[in-house]
Amino acid sequence: MFTVTTDPQFTHDVKVQVPVDGGHKEQSFKTRFRVIPIEELEDLATIEGQTLALKRVIVSMDELEDDQKRTVSYSDEIRDQLIGVPYVRIALIRTYREGITKARPGN
Repeated sequence: MFTVTTDPQFTHDVKVQVPVDGGHKEQSFKTRFRVIPIEELEDLATIEGQTLALKRVIVSMDELEDDQKRTVSYSDEIRDQLIGVPYVRIALIRTYREGITKARPGN
């Protein structure tokens, strides 16, 4: 039996490959996503479309800290700041896609 939900949401770890000298370091944080109808997703091929889509699907973020190791609380400003970081943006889009399809892209 399939459950019909009016506001489907899920929380996943977002794994970010952060550039460091000579390579990358994986860091992660939790994000709660809202599933929206496919026709409401913006064009993910453009920066504008990605930004609008991420603002729509991100409900909250957790396990964030600043460079002084102090906890950072979620806000729209923090969300927008992280969406603006290229490697975080890529990780958020990848995690949302994997979350709604279960399969990794390319499989």
